[in-house]
Amino acid sequence: MTEPQLCAELVEWWKVAYASDFEPSGTCAREVPYPALKGASCDIVFRSPAGTSAGPEWAIELKRIQFIGDNGKNNDFNVQKTLSPYLKDRSLIHDILRMRRYPLASRHAVVGYAFSYSFQSCEVAAGRHPAETGRVNEIRAVCRKNDRANGVLDPAELVDFADVLFRRENLVSDHQRQPFSDLWRHPCGGNGLVFGWEVRRDPAVVMLGQDSLQRLGPIELDLGTSS
Repeated sequence: MTEPQLCAELVEWWKVAYASDFEPSGTCAREVPYPALKGASCDIVFRSPAGTSAGPEWAIELKRIQFIGDNGKNNDFNVQKTLSPYLKDRSLIHDILRMRRYPLASRHAVVGYAFSYSFQSCEVAAGRHPAETGRVNEIRAVCRKNDRANGVLDPAELVDFADVLFRRENLVSDHQRQPFSDLWRHPCGGNGLVFGWEVRRDPAVVMLGQDSLQRLGPIELDLGTSS
């Protein structure tokens, strides 16, 4: 599932299942433009009942980290998508730096998700998707390159490394993570990890004032009607 697909499905589910998380109830905006940053938008923006500002309380960027491509073959861009400092790569660290430089809410966070793999998960995938033997064999081959014994390819190792780097640079608060399981819509799915950090404010950047945040609420988010 791509980032836009996940974002759309997540927001629609969240608004229905936990409408009281939002203020007004059930209101959560997607693809909200960054102030003073033409052409860029934030994945999810909302205000909770606990928010102290009349404007947006949380701005969240989502990032899909893939170890295996949709064709089952090795994806070489997972570390790049997480840690690359270059704008062209649109990495997780790029999202962090953009939020620090162009704040659009009281608080900001980045959230990533990735599937994990092993020889055992390949067996489950083969059972769930018997018509996808070729693709599952490709996954198994990638797993073997990483771990000949058990084929383990675990995104937690990359998250641990990223956490050390981000905290050393004082970019984030300590991270949170939550495993997920049994997402077998696709043979490259299964089990995995959701992980995220709250982004620290950059003291060198002038934050939007209270009046600006209040104006941003109804103008950019249209909190009474936005999806």
